[in-house]
Amino acid sequence: MYIIFWKVIEIKKIKLKFYGLGYYNVNQALVSIYDINNNLIYEDTTYNNELYFCINEYMLYKIVAKSNYETLNTYFYVNDMDEYIFNFNNSIYRRPITFLLTDYYYSNLKIERGEIILWQKQ
Repeated sequence: MYIIFWKVIEIKKIKLKFYGLGYYNVNQALVSIYDINNNLIYEDTTYNNELYFCINEYMLYKIVAKSNYETLNTYFYVNDMDEYIFNFNNSIYRRPITFLLTDYYYSNLKIERGEIILWQKQ
């Protein structure tokens, strides 16, 4: 007598989200996904810190993500969740910002010093 167990493997669409990258296609990461036998199964570049693809459910995968400043090597297990989040701790999108500040009433009068408090819009 033989007992055969069948394991049904379903493919699902997941989203990988990376914090610490840039915006749109600037300063994004090259992401490589490997199975448990270290075979490359998917490779693509993120767009706007995200990557969508289809993968087998209930399996362990290795992820290697390379940005301009850091490489992230870790494992993740695909379960019932649809979104997986990873952090680039040392990769901060840095770009110098230059702007000209003028007086409200005198448009040709440049403001050369003072204090400006900026905050992120919510």
